[in-house]
Amino acid sequence: MTVTVHSSHKYMSEQSQKCPKLDRNHSPKYEQIFSKAIIDPFPGSFTINDANGRIVWWNAYYRDVILGLPESELAGYEAMKVFHPDDRALAFEKMSNILAHGVEETAEGRVLLHGGPEYQWRMLSGSRIMIEGEPFVVAIGIEITERKRFEAINTFRLNLLDRAETSSVETLLRATLEEAERLTESRIGFCHFTGDDQLTLSRQVLSGKMYRQFQAVEEEPAHPPLNTPELWADALLNRSPVVLNNNAGLRHLFKLPAGHPDIQRTLVVPVMRGDTVQAIVGVAEKPYDYDDNDVRLVGTLADFAWDIVARKRAELSEQKIQEVLLQAQKMELIGQLAGGIAHDFNNMLGVILGNVELAMLHPALDQSLQNNLKMILKAVERSAELTTQLLAFSRKQAVMPVVLDLNTMVERMLSMLRGLVGDQITLVWIPESHNTPVKIDPVQIDLILGNLTVNARDAITGSGKISIETRNISVDKQACAAGHPCKLPGEYVMLVLTDTGSGIAKKDLPHIFEPFFTTKEKDQGAGMGLSTVYGIIKQNKGFIDCQSEPGQGTAFNIYLPKHRGYADPDDSSVPLPSESRGKETVLIVEDEPDILSLCKLMLENNGYAVLTASTPLEAIRITRQYAEKIHILMTDVIMPEMNGCELARKLQLIRPDIKTLYMSGYTSDIIAQEGVLEEGVGFISKPFSLSALTKKVDELLSGEG
Repeated sequence: MTVTVHSSHKYMSEQSQKCPKLDRNHSPKYEQIFSKAIIDPFPGSFTINDANGRIVWWNAYYRDVILGLPESELAGYEAMKVFHPDDRALAFEKMSNILAHGVEETAEGRVLLHGGPEYQWRMLSGSRIMIEGEPFVVAIGIEITERKRFEAINTFRLNLLDRAETSSVETLLRATLEEAERLTESRIGFCHFTGDDQLTLSRQVLSGKMYRQFQAVEEEPAHPPLNTPELWADALLNRSPVVLNNNAGLRHLFKLPAGHPDIQRTLVVPVMRGDTVQAIVGVAEKPYDYDDNDVRLVGTLADFAWDIVARKRAELSEQKIQEVLLQAQKMELIGQLAGGIAHDFNNMLGVILGNVELAMLHPALDQSLQNNLKMILKAVERSAELTTQLLAFSRKQAVMPVVLDLNTMVERMLSMLRGLVGDQITLVWIPESHNTPVKIDPVQIDLILGNLTVNARDAITGSGKISIETRNISVDKQACAAGHPCKLPGEYVMLVLTDTGSGIAKKDLPHIFEPFFTTKEKDQGAGMGLSTVYGIIKQNKGFIDCQSEPGQGTAFNIYLPKHRGYADPDDSSVPLPSESRGKETVLIVEDEPDILSLCKLMLENNGYAVLTASTPLEAIRITRQYAEKIHILMTDVIMPEMNGCELARKLQLIRPDIKTLYMSGYTSDIIAQEGVLEEGVGFISKPFSLSALTKKVDELLSGEG
């Protein structure tokens, strides 16, 4: 891909002539801003580049994991060198756009580790800051290699399912081997069926690359026994994967036929059904060592492909069942991945967020430093949003309803929705003129609008229009009896989405909210969008109705109960910490030392007495020995020894009047699986601000949390 950015390149060149030197060793003013205590704990890369694309500030992760260079060699390092050659043009374009126009940019790309050839997929977010009138780029990156692999595997699974009915066993296995080669960067792939004695081959399938290399091999080469010592014995005898990263050529182990390629690195996994090894699937000749991620990837591909092969060999046809199982498995895998990322990533974001907020409270901080700290704070908030996007993809969102204004939520999503529909479709927004308060999880609003907008877009051929409208309505008993979609009388906030698309056939209307029902082409959708919307509406005690005519478009009418009372405060700005009562004692239990220290400092600055424990057993000991009253237990949910819920129950046996505040980076439905989030129990989601923490503690002490 070639990208030419004439004006931006000129801008960068001009700026480089006058760019100030931001020196780590001789800039105590900037040391206050970009303190190592703030950026080094971040579990991803943090850099600041000048207008010439040179690195002027970095964290330990960037130095050690990405570059692998000593501190003395990093100043002035060219940022573009870390990108994979195929992604450098895109990275240059994004950086130029940030410098020239001051916009925030987010992109995914491959970053070389220690100069390559090994690389990571990373999600990078960059924004511009001005220092002494000159522009710099602040860039934050997190690793998404596993996510990209999961996406690739799931895409391949769907493709393989589509081909299963019409393709031979050899074709399906060859496609699987070639996908394994691509994802592991290997040069060859192979699959060997095992014989009844589990020692010899009954059949073999080679990837396209390996087949071409074997053109020079003697016809019907005699393959060594599969249990050859130091070759694949573990795969057969121990039923476990084998990784050899130092083969030094298989010719040294046994005699291979002329023309057989030399192999330096090999990875093989057994395909097990019951206690029997039915096949050996492997890849070889990766430019660098195979690791556990490669083992899991090849094993996942092999198992899935073998399921299809076994079905074809038995001449079974269970395509629909497999699609349902695939969807469930996909959601489970990505949900687990998202939860793990959220927990670790949000922990570190909490450290950065808390330290920046504490720094902003320093009385001697001048306005320019205050502004730069706010820019870092915005970058942290943007990073937290990236985690939310990963969680949203899993459809296992936090069920944490808050009071919000529906108009405000729609307006915040308009730019993203317009990007979804494209330039040929006009998106019209018609808001209710009065307040539209509803109590619902904000992420669920995102899912509703996203699913309905994508459906409307897909129904429109060429140009068209999508309208989003909100209304306040009142439904009485007579209307309910007359067949109104709302089965209960009351006041509702109505969300209406209409399109000028092809419409829905009358025979399909009764089924549109059923899981896996879809009128789209086989590869265009899984039929879960409207069923997801339906479930969200029902969960929030609302109603949904669809009106459509073929050729006339479609209208979805959603009715959410109107909330009576005050809305929850908007935390989008950076509020100052509220005044705290600050006389009570809080016991904090957290296995991450940085989070533990930060929470202690936050609460002590607001006058609370704070006890700390890094393990649940230590917390139990402190609770028994501490002579004074402990008012609140503030505990992480996922910890060694026991989870936060179990700890709270044990401490309540010792001190029945102790209140509990749970904190976690997981979404609440995942926490609920751990037995938390009971009615009346306090919870705060990581990362949290200083004001949010003190507010939550005050609410809990007042009996409101």
